[in-house]
Amino acid sequence: MVLRLVLTELFDGIVSLPAWWYTRGLAIMTAWFRTFVRDASERFSLGVWVRNLFVPMYGDTEWSGRAISFGVRFAMIFVRGSAVAVWSSAAFVGLAVYVLALPMAILGLLYHAVGLIVF
Repeated sequence: MVLRLVLTELFDGIVSLPAWWYTRGLAIMTAWFRTFVRDASERFSLGVWVRNLFVPMYGDTEWSGRAISFGVRFAMIFVRGSAVAVWSSAAFVGLAVYVLALPMAILGLLYHAVGLIVF
């Protein structure tokens, strides 16, 4: 009786894993991806630099001070935006690995199972 219960639970878990992996599990991973990108943007303070692009630094309202402030902030937005893009690309690779992990694991199991049967 206990063996039947264990085998039933094991079989149900194996059968329901792909459905969970690509429904609830994928929803969890996409939420993680969005949070990761938003946190990266906040970590690099990209929004603050964009909001203050045309604000003169140190209150220097002369033409030269505004030009220097704009140039520095534009360069910092480019550098920080590139950093956010790199972090986001890494997170996207992680999401792609998650999507491909289950089929690759199943293919690996089948490949090695056939190798055990043949030899």
